[in-house]
Formats: sequence, C-alpha cells, structure tokens
Amino acid sequence: MKKILSVIFASIVLFACKKEETPSIAMDYSQYKIKTATHSSRNYSAAPSSFSTDTTFYTYEGSTYKYTQRRSGTIYDYTATLSNGLYTQELYTNGTLSNQKVYYKLNTAGYIDSNWIASNSIVTQSSRNHYNTDGTLAAAAQYYSGYTNLISYNYKNGVADYAHSERIAYIPSIPNAKDSVAYEYAANLPYRADFYSTGLPTSFSGKPSKNLLQKAIYYDKLNSNAIRQTTEYQYQTDDIGLVTKRVFNIYTQPGNILMLTDTTVYTYYNK
Repeated sequence: MKKILSVIFASIVLFACKKEETPSIAMDYSQYKIKTATHSSRNYSAAPSSFSTDTTFYTYEGSTYKYTQRRSGTIYDYTATLSNGLYTQELYTNGTLSNQKVYYKLNTAGYIDSNWIASNSIVTQSSRNHYNTDGTLAAAAQYYSGYTNLISYNYKNGVADYAHSERIAYIPSIPNAKDSVAYEYAANLPYRADFYSTGLPTSFSGKPSKNLLQKAIYYDKLNSNAIRQTTEYQYQTDDIGLVTKRVFNIYTQPGNILMLTDTTVYTYYNK
C-alpha cells in the first residue's frame, strides 16, 4: 500500500538573512473522476461458494452521469439526468428500456434528500436521509416491502465513529435486528476522490470522512452486544492518493469465518 506524504518545497538561500519558502499547492481532486471499475466478489456462504465479476465504464456530460456495466454476458446502461433538483435514472438492459426507474431528490446543499425506485410508476422501495449542519450524514431510513432499516451516526471531530442500526420487520420470514457499529479509519490514507459502483457518486450522500474506512465492527444489541460481524478494508493508492484498488472482507463472529471477499480496481480520467 502506497503512503501519501505531504511534500513542502522550500527555497533556501545560503548566507541570506531571510529564508523564503514556496507554499505547497493544494491538489484539485475534483478533476479526477472514476473512469472504470473492475469488480469481483466471492460469496463463501453459498454451497459451493459463488464467484461473480463485472466491469463498469463511466462517462460524464455536465450534470448527467452515465455508466455501462457488463456482467455475465449482459450489458446494463444507466443514465441519471438532473432536472429541477431531481435526478432520474433510467436503465437499458441489452438495449431494452426497463420499466423501473430510480429517482434521487437533492436538498439545497446538493445532497440526496430522498430517493425511490418505481416500476411502472409504482414505488417499490424508498429511502430518506437527514444531515448535520456541516453536511455529514446524520441518519437514514430505508423502506422495503417487508421491513424498514433505520441508521443514525455519531460523530467525533467530524468523523463518524459509530452508528446505531435497526431492522424492523413486518413479515415473519424476516427477523428483526439491532446493531451498534464501530468504525475504524486508516490514519495514513486520506479520502481523496469518489470511488463507487452504481448510482450517483458517494459524495451526493453527505460530506465524506477525512480518511478511508479500515474496519467496521457490528455488535448485536439483541444478543448482549456480542460481536456478530466484522468488515475489513484494504486499499492500494497511486502517487497522488487516488484509490486504485479496494478489497473488503466480511467475517461472521465468533470464529472469524470469511463469508465474502470483494475486490474492485479503479481507473480515473485525467490520469
């Protein structure tokens, strides 16, 4: 893993009575947008384990986001278009327009206030976000046909250090769940630019953390706060700190049993 060092250029004149320094120039990371994401995952919870791969290509036309995903011989073309503060995303599968659309409503700060999925104009699931005054995500609610997910975040010095999540089920086949999630970050890996898979870039969901997430620990509040799952992240970065590879592994606890490993390799425009 490459470490990113802050480099200060100084001009020192020998025998001069005054030292002059040239200040470092801040890097404009907004010019680096995802170009491709090559993704693979293996699910060990299946018997036998299942493996999947896909590659996504991104293009940008002003406020319009487009990406094409190739997966198992099928081509998915997504286009998200902005109009009056609302992004509407359409999907073509092998050239055929889907009857399902995804909508993202933005608030005045440009973050996603709510979003919903509709098939033939009938909403099948939705979500709502709430933000702190500094733009960080405070809470989110996700509504599905059989249950609701609720999550709220706690911040320390502008960084989400833990969250509370709850699944409220409405049908017997789906169990209720309640977790407390602790987050750990890679101190030597600052968050530089968006890297994501589908939908709008992650920066549309609130001000990101200062550093990259390294580990998430899930405590089961319905089972005496026992650790039930951990997720560990690894990254490779280039010479200016852009993430070129991300790997995360999900383990069930106790026993630290690997359930899923997920790898994505990224390229960027202007690189």
